[in-house]
Amino acid sequence: MKADLAIINGLLVDSKSIYPGVLSIREGKIVGITQSLENHPQEVIDAKGLYILPGAIDGHVHMMDPGYTDREDFTTGTRAAARGGVTTVIDHHRTIPQVFGAKELSEKREYLKTRSIVDFGLLGGLSLTNLGNLKGLWEAGALGFKGFTCELHEADALGIGNLIEILEEIRKFNGIALFHCEDDSLLKKAEERLRKQGRKDPLSVSEWRSPEAEELAVRTLIYAAKKTGARVAVAHTSLPSIVLEQAAARAQGVPIYTETCAQYLYLTEEDLKAKGPFVKFTPPPRKKEDVEKMGWCLAQGLIDMVNSDHCPYPREEKEAGLHDIWRAPFGIPGVETVIAILLDGVANGKWTLSRVTEVRSEKPAMIYGLVGQKGFLRVGNDADLIFVDMKRKRCLDNGQILSKCGWTPYHGKEMAGDVVLTMVRGKVVMREGKVIGELGWGRFVTR
Repeated sequence: MKADLAIINGLLVDSKSIYPGVLSIREGKIVGITQSLENHPQEVIDAKGLYILPGAIDGHVHMMDPGYTDREDFTTGTRAAARGGVTTVIDHHRTIPQVFGAKELSEKREYLKTRSIVDFGLLGGLSLTNLGNLKGLWEAGALGFKGFTCELHEADALGIGNLIEILEEIRKFNGIALFHCEDDSLLKKAEERLRKQGRKDPLSVSEWRSPEAEELAVRTLIYAAKKTGARVAVAHTSLPSIVLEQAAARAQGVPIYTETCAQYLYLTEEDLKAKGPFVKFTPPPRKKEDVEKMGWCLAQGLIDMVNSDHCPYPREEKEAGLHDIWRAPFGIPGVETVIAILLDGVANGKWTLSRVTEVRSEKPAMIYGLVGQKGFLRVGNDADLIFVDMKRKRCLDNGQILSKCGWTPYHGKEMAGDVVLTMVRGKVVMREGKVIGELGWGRFVTR
C-alpha cells in the first residue's frame, strides 16, 4: 500500500528492543515497517539521530473541564500533553457534573469534541450510590472507573464492603477500576492529632498521609481483588514496599496493576520541606531512599504505568499554604514533564528507553483495552509517535509551562533528553517545543 508519509533514519523503540527502520504511514495509520524506503511517498521526514517511540498514553489526568476551568481546561491541558509527548490522555470523572452515569459520559464526550489537540478517553467515577450505573458507563465507552478509599476531592470513601460489592459488579463485564489508596480512618486520626498540636509546616503532610495509611489501603484492595477476581490498578503508588506487595499478588494470579507517577521517581521529603505547597500532593513525596528504590522497581519491570496525576492549581491557591500548609490544595501539574523525568533517568542509567516505552505506551494500551489502536509501533496502529533527541538538554522553567497554572515543581531543573516532535494519527501536533496542532483534531477513543 502506497504511503502518504515515511519516516526514515530513526531508531524505533519498543519494550524489547531498539532497531533501525522506516515507518510508512497512510491516512493516519502505520502501514509498513521496513528496512528501506519503498513506494516513494508524498512526504518524507528524516529522523536521523532520533529515537521514535509510540506516543504516550497518560491514564491519570484531571483536565477539570467542564467545571473547574480556572485550574485547567482541555485546550490548555492537551497543548501541555502534546509538548510532553502524550498522544492520548485518559481524563478522570471529577468535572461538573461528575461522570457517574452514561448520560454524563456522553455529554462530556460531545462537549470535548472540539476542545482537544490529542486523542482522549474517559473514566467513570465510583461512589456509594452509582453501582447500578457501572455497566451502562462501560457500554457508553468508559475506559475504566476511578474510586477512592478515603474522603478526598469531594469523593466518597469506599471501605472493604463497598469495594467488594463494586468489584463483583465490574468483574461481570471485565471492567477495570483504578483506586486512590489511603486508609480513611488512619488519615482522620492523624489529622486530628496534627491540628491539635498546631502543626502547619510542610512536613506535617508526610505524617498525615503516612506510609501506613497507603500500605493498609493497598492491602485491603489486594484482598478485595483476590476475592472478586476483578481487574484493579493502584493509582500513584509511592512506596517500593507496596510495589513489591502488588507484584507478589500478581504472581499469585491477582489481576492487579501498578501505577506510579514521575514525582515518586524524583521528588523527596526534602523538596516538600523546601517548596511546601508547590510539592503538596498525596500520597506525598517520600524519603530519598524510597525514591531511589522506586527507580529500581521501574528498572526491574515491577511497575506497569508511569502517569502524571496532572492536577494543577493556580499559583495563588498554592501560595495560600506558604505559612499554613493546610490551606493549600493537593495537586501538581505534570502531563508535560513526565517525559523529562523519564528521559533524564535513561540518560543517567537508571532505566532504559525500552522500559519507558513499556510503562508509557504499551502497558497502558493493554490495561485500558487500546491494543490495536494505540501504544505500539505496529502495522495497523494509529501513527501516534514521538521523536526523542537524547543529546538535547531541557531546562524546566515556569515561563515555558503550557498548562494553565504556569508553574512546575521542577522549575530550574535541567533534564537530559527531549521530545522534539509529537504526532497524533499521522499529523504533527508539536515540533521543536511549539504546539501546532488544531483543537478538535483529538478524538474520543474507546475499546
